[in-house]
Amino acid sequence: MRKYAVCWLLGALLVLQGCGAREGFNGAENGGESPKPPSASASTAQLPASSEDPFKIPDVVPHLEVTAGGVTFEAQKGGYCWNDKEKGVGVCADAAAMPPSFEDVKNKPPANAGDEIALAWSGDPPDSLHSIVYFPGSERPVEAIELQDGKLRVAAGKGNQLYVVTATWPQGTVPYFFGIRADVDEDAKETTEADTALRKLAWEAMPEGDRTTVVGEWQEAEIDAKGLDPAGLAAVNGEGDVIQLPSTGSERLSTVTFHTKNETMLGPMIAVIERESCELLGWLLRE
Repeated sequence: MRKYAVCWLLGALLVLQGCGAREGFNGAENGGESPKPPSASASTAQLPASSEDPFKIPDVVPHLEVTAGGVTFEAQKGGYCWNDKEKGVGVCADAAAMPPSFEDVKNKPPANAGDEIALAWSGDPPDSLHSIVYFPGSERPVEAIELQDGKLRVAAGKGNQLYVVTATWPQGTVPYFFGIRADVDEDAKETTEADTALRKLAWEAMPEGDRTTVVGEWQEAEIDAKGLDPAGLAAVNGEGDVIQLPSTGSERLSTVTFHTKNETMLGPMIAVIERESCELLGWLLRE
């Protein structure tokens, strides 16, 4: 009998402990408060604000402006890495191996041996500068050229010349390159300078909204100086009015063609210029 009583007491104690455990687990049901998970708004508030364009790289690498043969243009860049700790910018850009092919050089104006090549930087000048010139298509070896008063000089000799200017700043080293066609025929030189003037005239007259659609550099616009047959052609002048091109004097007209991103739907941007007066008559109507 005593054994049954002991067993009964042990069973009662186990039941009471189980109830106590369940009461602690379900404390909220008995007036207690259980921990709550963090709200979505609280976790979201800890995240950094998103950028409008997180992939946009700030334009911090200096540009090199070159003036040679009466033409001013921006030199192309080779591969580089740029680390600006003050601005919190680190960027690397890949490019073809140096030196590039002369055919890949966008700007290669005509000039004469000994002509000045002026260099201008968009930001602080580099701490050090090293310049060399290649002679594509020739067995002539590479030559180092000295910078004097911020200028180089066209190397002696005729033919194509490829200039590589390597500039070093605390943030990084950047190679720049451009071409020169040395000692070309004077008539060809005058034609090139005239074509550059026509391109510049058309580019500066182009509406700002259309400029953003142009593919490539404005110096690459195509020039057709063979004359335009204006019969039945209409254009938009600088005031935005649609005009009929003159039916006579087509031999004095040149066209400057800029290829655009929306060319498949609308066609290119084509400026019509009167060569002698250097007057832009208008832009041919697009589709």
